[in-house]
Amino acid sequence: MTPHEKSLTPRALEGVRVIDMTDTNSVYATKILCDLGADVIRIEPPTGDPMRQVQPFDQATGVSAFYAYMNTNKRSVTLDLETSAGADVFRKLVASADIVVESEVPGRLAALGLGYEDLASSQPALVWASITPFGSTGPWKEWQADDLISQALGGFMTLSGLPEREPLKLYGEQSCFIAGLHAASGIMIALWHAQLAGEGQHVDVSIHEAIVHTLESAIQVYTTEGRVRGRLPRSDEAGIGMFPATDGEIFVYANMNMITRSWFNLVKTLKKAGIPGAEDLDDPKWQDQSFRRTPEAREAATRIITALTKDKSKYQNYNELQGRNILSAPMSEISDLFNNPQLKFLNWFVDQPIGDKQATWPGPAFRMSETPRRQPGPVRAPGADNEAVFAELGAAAR
Repeated sequence: MTPHEKSLTPRALEGVRVIDMTDTNSVYATKILCDLGADVIRIEPPTGDPMRQVQPFDQATGVSAFYAYMNTNKRSVTLDLETSAGADVFRKLVASADIVVESEVPGRLAALGLGYEDLASSQPALVWASITPFGSTGPWKEWQADDLISQALGGFMTLSGLPEREPLKLYGEQSCFIAGLHAASGIMIALWHAQLAGEGQHVDVSIHEAIVHTLESAIQVYTTEGRVRGRLPRSDEAGIGMFPATDGEIFVYANMNMITRSWFNLVKTLKKAGIPGAEDLDDPKWQDQSFRRTPEAREAATRIITALTKDKSKYQNYNELQGRNILSAPMSEISDLFNNPQLKFLNWFVDQPIGDKQATWPGPAFRMSETPRRQPGPVRAPGADNEAVFAELGAAAR
């Protein structure tokens, strides 16, 4: 923690200063730090941050909703690092900070005399995180990648989608969130070490490596069984799949592999409801996985379970099935999340002012009882904090 604030504070990272030079692939890391109370100063080029042009846009104001969500409560300064004046101010900013987070092409900042090795020598407790597509070393260190490339090259897409179709990319910029979470974790560990030992370090985050960490047991299956895990059918076993409801679909997971009681509880429920064919599910053959994976078994189970779910809403089904210890989940549309009983109880969604209106964003991923998360503030214009931040450094506003 910087000398200017050492007392206990209302937020976990109050008094910690972060210099933010991330791009769309990594900005979630600094959002996490800012939400936890850090003073995050975002450096933009004099022409403005390209992230401000990322869709979607607020219809009334034209503000990028992506930018607003990822950069709420951050202060904005504009600097041209290619100039000696800009480089000098950057050095002063770093000297005032505890953490630097950047996603520059490896070697670019060092070429300007502004890299980690250049600045850490005079600031031994500095934590410097680099978040890049392939890390700071190796044959691919200067290569670029977007979310599609990261998901494909990391093997993530081999496990997503239907086996008879091409691999499927998960929607959105998943790499940003996955890499950002890993980066924030590494930064916090390094900050803790710096506070204890006075020794900073370089946290090198490869988005490629972070994506490979999402493969669940695929690597273990390959190394222990010599088998490549692939995409699975929508329902490869009787008792697992999506079933119709009056307002959508509900997912049911009742198999004979991991949690068998879900299947037995489902059979009891079907029999109690008098569903035709339910009595047949007591036959011992339904405990044989090879039979359960046959088209005959899947068709029969689907027909019987559908008779239970089709005349009730998703949440009626969910409450009934969960109440009987049957693994299930309603398939939520985005609009459903705003009426989700659990999220409504937690008052989970938060509002951020954008112009004269309020935009609604996701709430916290975790809750801290003593150091609450910061609420979203207005979107800062490019360079809106130049005068205040440069005055703190003793530099003229520029």
